[in-house]
Amino acid sequence: MVKVIATFSPKGGSGTSVVTANLAIFLAQKGKKVLLMDAAPNGGTLHTYLNLPSYAVSDEVAEHFSILPLISSDYQNLSFFSNLKDRNGTLKVSEHLLRWEAELKQSQFDFLFIDMGSKIDNDLFDVINIADYSVMFMCPDPVSIEKSNFFFREIFNYRLKNVEIKYDLAFTVQNFKRTRKDILFTPRNLLLLLSQAVPKNSAHIAEIVNNVKLGIIFNGMRSSSDRETAALYQLVIKNSYGFETGFAGDMAYSDVITSSIQNMKPVVTFEKNGEFVDSLDNIASFLSQQFIQKKGAAL
Repeated sequence: MVKVIATFSPKGGSGTSVVTANLAIFLAQKGKKVLLMDAAPNGGTLHTYLNLPSYAVSDEVAEHFSILPLISSDYQNLSFFSNLKDRNGTLKVSEHLLRWEAELKQSQFDFLFIDMGSKIDNDLFDVINIADYSVMFMCPDPVSIEKSNFFFREIFNYRLKNVEIKYDLAFTVQNFKRTRKDILFTPRNLLLLLSQAVPKNSAHIAEIVNNVKLGIIFNGMRSSSDRETAALYQLVIKNSYGFETGFAGDMAYSDVITSSIQNMKPVVTFEKNGEFVDSLDNIASFLSQQFIQKKGAAL
């Protein structure tokens, strides 16, 4: 059964597209059948990394997944669909996935990678909820960290609001915010208070953070202090919001990637060994472990 993996970054320029494209080709080279989809709000750039001309960009999104006009790539086992966000904007990416759910399960692909770009909105939150796993790209610099903090705050509030509406908890939440400022210095503490106040809904309250299956890839790593920042950041997110994020891997983003972009030739096509390919292998192994734990099946 196809495994849907959403990739995104709260800040543009964090390497989401170039690494997602290389990871898709890497898995295809391993014999996996992969479909790569571009859902970036600005139309996306994945086709350039696959050395596809601009006229290959898809104009329409089919009603049924089985008749989706896929584009053949130069790589065996890899298909491509660009511009998943249709030009009319009538349907969100998450709505397409829900419409295609039955057909997706019967598809020939092992993996569906969806590059969601760097726009933080409700559609991204819904896709994260639908996907089997999501991978967030960030860099160990102050701007990227601040944008990532904003993402976690927004997805927490979005999921909390849905629970408030479903279980009529809006008044309880507002009351805590007014009267318990002594303890409400983190969203995680709010969840703890809510669970204690309405124990019958405690399992559903916990799902606000427990149902988000998310790994982080840190790009632009250049020193041991960058790796310490990456490790610390995950601990901060867990203690602040309650999200248990996985360390999906890190990338040095060396000159070989810059050369890859300039020549429109993915790294994995000319570098069979090396630090970048080793990182891709580690990321693939990490994803394998997530699916083994979730469904008892390896990649």
